[in-house]
Amino acid sequence: MATMDIFEGDAFSIIELTRALENIPFKPAILSGAALFGSRGVRSRTVMIESRDGTLQLIPFSERGSAFESQIPERRDMRAFVVRQFKKQDVLWASEIQGIRDFGSETAVQQVQTEVARKLGRLRNDAEATFEFHLFNGIQGVVKDPRDGATVINYYTEFNITPAAEVDFDLDNATPGSGALRKRCQALIESVEDTLGGLAAGAVQLRAECGSAFFADLVAHKEVRETYLNTAAAADLRGRVGEEVSFGGITFRRYRGGLGFGVPTDKAYFYPEGVEGLFEIYYAPADTFETVNTVGLPLYARMIPDRDRDEWVRLEIESNPLPICTRPQVLRSARRT
Repeated sequence: MATMDIFEGDAFSIIELTRALENIPFKPAILSGAALFGSRGVRSRTVMIESRDGTLQLIPFSERGSAFESQIPERRDMRAFVVRQFKKQDVLWASEIQGIRDFGSETAVQQVQTEVARKLGRLRNDAEATFEFHLFNGIQGVVKDPRDGATVINYYTEFNITPAAEVDFDLDNATPGSGALRKRCQALIESVEDTLGGLAAGAVQLRAECGSAFFADLVAHKEVRETYLNTAAAADLRGRVGEEVSFGGITFRRYRGGLGFGVPTDKAYFYPEGVEGLFEIYYAPADTFETVNTVGLPLYARMIPDRDRDEWVRLEIESNPLPICTRPQVLRSARRT
């Protein structure tokens, strides 16, 4: 029969529990499954971000023997950001493993591991939803507290950047001008290209996360329907429209939010894809002696036994993430009308 002594083994150390957490099947959400944010582990709780005004300039012709044109010094700003933390716990009571015995080919340790994995899986699902919340706010250039939605870091404010004006897509216009929607998309792409400067290699791939009403009116728009006429994708527009559609060089996706966050129904958030270093998420190490000064991992798990009454063990998960958009001036937003 399994007893509380079973948790003294190596199978339930922080290293093994963290590995077990990584082996739980991942359920990708919209943004966390898109590999949009580069993942970086750091050894400290503070991340230093430097902003440089690296503007390109044309060099004029000079007379031979004349003085060299002087380079204008870059304006550099350095900011220190504290990595935030979220954590949650569950309890495995002695009564829950009281009936576990050795039988067949499965040992008591293996059976208890199964129960621990089940509880860790529930914690992992909550963590995945929390990561999605942080990435969703990252594409808006902010970091928010999941508790109340309060803005913790505003990267526009931190680097003295004025957000771009919201674009009116005029999707409720019953008689839109010919090509007006495509021109609006092209202007939006060019605006982002100009802001990216030399960061973008080749054509900019722009994606929009849309609210339900914005997306519905977009796919019902005359220009969009005419674009897909006589194509294989026309069947999608005739029936129930899927999750995304491409038009005017932009991939529009209906963002299925939940848990109190998501794109407002009449809005859309735009960001470029495939730009290296544009979106990063930093992970600091857990608050334990075993992990201090090590490179941070996305998620940690550990177990705290009841030393007083020997009645339970507490399972804990912890993460110390900091999502960053290194160039928030490239982000855009739009409204349906």
